[in-house]
Amino acid sequence: MPIAALNVGGHAMDIEQSLEEVGEDALRSEIASFLTDFMIPAFGSLPKREIELRVFDLLRNLGVLRTEATIYSLMTDLKVTRAKASQLIFDLEIRRYGSDRNRLDDLIRQSLIDAKFAKDGDYFVMEIENPLTLAHMRQRIREIGHFSDTSFNSALVRAPLDTITDLMLSIIPEGKHTAIKDALVAAGAPDNSVKAVIKGALKTLGRKVIGEAADQVAEGIVDNSAEFLGPLVNAGIQQITTRWQQIFADNEEQA
Repeated sequence: MPIAALNVGGHAMDIEQSLEEVGEDALRSEIASFLTDFMIPAFGSLPKREIELRVFDLLRNLGVLRTEATIYSLMTDLKVTRAKASQLIFDLEIRRYGSDRNRLDDLIRQSLIDAKFAKDGDYFVMEIENPLTLAHMRQRIREIGHFSDTSFNSALVRAPLDTITDLMLSIIPEGKHTAIKDALVAAGAPDNSVKAVIKGALKTLGRKVIGEAADQVAEGIVDNSAEFLGPLVNAGIQQITTRWQQIFADNEEQA
């Protein structure tokens, strides 16, 4: 008997087609794991919440649901509320990665790379859908003595450059701090303390992205701020010098 497509949210999530792309060994392993969990400690004894979570995990492992799926796509595919989609992700990932601080810090690094500048460049705005990443970032910010603003939208983190600078320094190995500062100074940043140099660099980039967006993008100087933020949070020393030179050179011309 063919496996029927799951008709939800006004469209069909084709489970059968998704399973055709799964190797036989992988399919057998995932089903065996699911049935084993379902039988512990006895058949039918798992709470409904645990069964839902295990089925959700199975759907992701088999590729029926994408691991990186947005909350909205989960809402439409599973026909659940935003709160339930978010809770499913959080419950599953906290069990897998909750104690892996390095992995969670990597997720914060990527969020910083993808961040947008707000107002006059003195603020960062990050849209973080993954609830575990969001929770870890807020905890990290609290640990360094700051706070973040999520009052407008729970998935948006808005924080001043001072907070973001301290957050960056907290997730970058301390042994890389001086090298990052020296690379920025070599690129044209005014020499100062590590924090002052990084904060000043972020502020300068913010001006380009926000204050002069139309002209600078047209000139190809700041097409994507991730090209500049990536080397910073990943401590790519050579990339910092080469990529930030134009930012500081243009800033001197505008001064």
